[in-house]
Amino acid sequence: MSAFKVEPILRSLHAKFGPMVTLRIGTRTAIFVADRTLAHEALIQSSAVYADRPPAGATRRIISSNLQVINSSSYGPTWRLLRRNLTAEILHPSRVKSYTHARNWVLQILQNRFESQAKAGSPICGMEHFQHAMFCLLVLMCFGDKLDEDQIKRIKEVQRQMIVNFSKFNILNFWPRVTKILLRNRWKELFFLRKCQDDVLIPLIRARKMAKEERVNKSKEDKKDYEDEYVLSYVDTLLDLELSEEKRKLKEEEMWKAVDGDDVDLSEKEEFTVVMKNPLQAQVCPRLK
Repeated sequence: MSAFKVEPILRSLHAKFGPMVTLRIGTRTAIFVADRTLAHEALIQSSAVYADRPPAGATRRIISSNLQVINSSSYGPTWRLLRRNLTAEILHPSRVKSYTHARNWVLQILQNRFESQAKAGSPICGMEHFQHAMFCLLVLMCFGDKLDEDQIKRIKEVQRQMIVNFSKFNILNFWPRVTKILLRNRWKELFFLRKCQDDVLIPLIRARKMAKEERVNKSKEDKKDYEDEYVLSYVDTLLDLELSEEKRKLKEEEMWKAVDGDDVDLSEKEEFTVVMKNPLQAQVCPRLK
């Protein structure tokens, strides 16, 4: 069901049954709260009780490196460690200065795309170019290197394919042992898409690991000029991270590698947010000096 149809249905249910409604969605129970007092009581006063995520299905485990990433890890020591690492090492205000070169690089990419399309006399869809620029920035923050256009396109494409196709894989979570027989081709497609992600991203992690080791081995004099261009990446922080419960560092395959999976017009459209289906386009021309 489209997300556009869910909200009016929930509104009517709340009007009929009250501020808390429980629905059975597939094999899971979902509770919808439409009262801020109840929401505050559940999410703030009893936050530790309701902080965890629902149990992950087989497909979610496959695409999330067996729940070893911050947006899918269960609430507990591992999630707290990943969150502390992300907020302290990457998103902390003290790190803003280190991304100066990154921001300038991304700004130049955006400017070049605008100028190229303007010279061709074509209308410009600003949203598309801004999304591309932000994606370039996120890739640099993750891997620390200014990748070329082809590499960025490959990463974007494999991520897009997984996001676009993920909803059709949800059915595989119902009785995985049975669906592996009845829906074998769909399982094969899921593993193929996951392998495509591995083929693109694992080499970047390995390259960053090698570069980090080389940098550590350099003398301070040799590093001086290099430090000006150096950007601490999310991969760098994960390479140094130690799992508190197991007293060991994350393995390379745990940072991304998939698990085996044996247990596993102006109308609107849906993306990560709601956007115009056919957005307005602008005609851009250079400013007169």
